[in-house]
Amino acid sequence: MVPPAAAQGARRAAVTTEEERRRNRMTSNRQSARKSRMKRQQYVDDLTAENERLRRENEAMRASVGDVLQQSRALEQENRVLAAHARQLCAVLLLRNSQLRLLGDVAGVPLDVPGVPDHLVQLYGGVQMPVTPLSPSLSPSPPPPPLQRQLPLEIQLMLLQPDVMDAVGTLEF
Repeated sequence: MVPPAAAQGARRAAVTTEEERRRNRMTSNRQSARKSRMKRQQYVDDLTAENERLRRENEAMRASVGDVLQQSRALEQENRVLAAHARQLCAVLLLRNSQLRLLGDVAGVPLDVPGVPDHLVQLYGGVQMPVTPLSPSLSPSPPPPPLQRQLPLEIQLMLLQPDVMDAVGTLEF
């Protein structure tokens, strides 16, 4: 049998050891909980920082998109203006070519008037038609004075265009 003092000492050592283990376990649990709280706080801080960074990036992108949309609208408007101008120039070129051919035919002078390329006519909506004599019913001009020599109808119609008169000058017959 174990002497009572030894049993009591063993029991005290066991209680101390058990109590020590319990204290060690509590200390370990506290440290583990502290680590867990710190880790969780770090995770929340990282998420907050990333959230702020993404918010700023989003604001910058929205501003950039606004600028790009504004530039796009300005370019579309400029493109519409340029396309209208190109259509106008194509129509003027077609008219001038037709007038030159007609003038060459009437004057009996062969003129080498190049045609407007088909792709330009298609692109800018002009209709390239062969030159045909106009009927008198289409003439918007009043009859010429009786003392003046009669010009062909096509020439009369061409001369009604103010810029044609500037280019041709006055004709004397």
